[in-house]
Amino acid sequence: MTSLLLEAINRRFIAKRMKRRNKKRNPKKKYYTGWSSLPSFQLEAIHRRIIAKRRRTRDKKREPENKYDADWSSLPRGILEMIADKMTLIDCLSISKVCRSWNIVLGEELPCWQKHGFPWLLVSGQQNKEVRTCISIFENRVWELELPEAQGKYCWGSFRDWLVMVKDLDSFHLEVNLLNLFSRSQISLPSIWNFYHKMVLSGLPSDNNFVCMLLHSQYRELAFWIPGAQSWHKHKLEGEPFQDAVFFNGSFYLLGDGFNVWQIDVKNIYSSISDDEYDFGTLSKLEIQFHEVKRPETLQNHDAYQILRYLVESCGEILLICRYFSAKQDVLLETQKFEVYSLDCCESSWKKVENLEDQMIFLGKCCSTSFSAKEIGVGNRNSIYFSNDQPSPWWNEWDSDHLKGISARLGFNKTEGRDWGIFKLDDEDQTPFCFHGDIDNWTYTWFTAPSWWCFRNIPMIGRS
Repeated sequence: MTSLLLEAINRRFIAKRMKRRNKKRNPKKKYYTGWSSLPSFQLEAIHRRIIAKRRRTRDKKREPENKYDADWSSLPRGILEMIADKMTLIDCLSISKVCRSWNIVLGEELPCWQKHGFPWLLVSGQQNKEVRTCISIFENRVWELELPEAQGKYCWGSFRDWLVMVKDLDSFHLEVNLLNLFSRSQISLPSIWNFYHKMVLSGLPSDNNFVCMLLHSQYRELAFWIPGAQSWHKHKLEGEPFQDAVFFNGSFYLLGDGFNVWQIDVKNIYSSISDDEYDFGTLSKLEIQFHEVKRPETLQNHDAYQILRYLVESCGEILLICRYFSAKQDVLLETQKFEVYSLDCCESSWKKVENLEDQMIFLGKCCSTSFSAKEIGVGNRNSIYFSNDQPSPWWNEWDSDHLKGISARLGFNKTEGRDWGIFKLDDEDQTPFCFHGDIDNWTYTWFTAPSWWCFRNIPMIGRS
């Protein structure tokens, strides 16, 4: 009896399992039969959902089982600095946005970043404002920087991220100070008479071992100031005033009315000032080396042109940039072309430079400098960026009230007037070049926005 009961239970269990297995193999699927009655837009929506679900299932199968999220903030500081040192400035700006720790490291005011930065323009004619307008040409953006320290002052020039600020005290008397736009540091200089057209610095004011040199606008006269001095110390020579000057390799190089060059060693300036017993006295012991340099053979002589000349240090060379202006009164501030020459002291000559290679030259009154396009990672190599300078190097902004509204008084067409431009030395198309400056506006000032400030404050710049 027991065995029969167990056998019946076993058969029933086996039959039930076989029934369940067959049911899995041949499921009864229910199909919707009313598809033809659905509108077309609903059918398309259902189709898109099916496709999306299949795609999600497929992508999920492709995903690795073990995911690894890199913790970039844990990268050692030394390795990050080594990587950044090999990258362009524009790429460093990009990686500074990866994480907060990288932005902090790259945004520090480190000595290794002192030489890096972006060229910016400071707009003129804002001496009565606390907010100054700056133009980031590679970022194609306008910045409004609050500078209450600059209110009532004109910008005379720059040295990297330092500005030379001047306050007109009337009666031919000027108050001068050096101002850093980004750190807000200031250095007050002794007041000067309004007889100088240019100031040249030998180094960063923050180094505290620099020299300020002034060029007289009427005579071949110089004035010097060093940190700690109570007044300016002058030295006068015979001849016409110096047109421009540049600091290079421990010396000031000055350009006269011709093409000759005068060289003054900074160490000699320090020793001469320390021996000078009189305030604003004559530096009788100042030694000046004279270089009689031949006129460039390729320099053109043309009655229709005036030439404005600049000295710029670039890649261990002193460059002479000749800017050709139209001499016609009705096209004032019309730049026709540029020519570049390199000083060869051994042969006492200016040699024509056909290609600036990687360099970009930035020209302006008291603010000429050069940048590496490769180092920055953006910009036009072998080019000259220039501001809207006046034809005469002797003028200053605080003496230029007569320029306001001059285009209307003379009947000039102001619609084409611009404040800055670019000249390419290797223009393969040989397209005619002509730049019309805005005669009503004073020249803008080039300066350097330091990399640490850019890393902290500006977004990534798109490559151009």
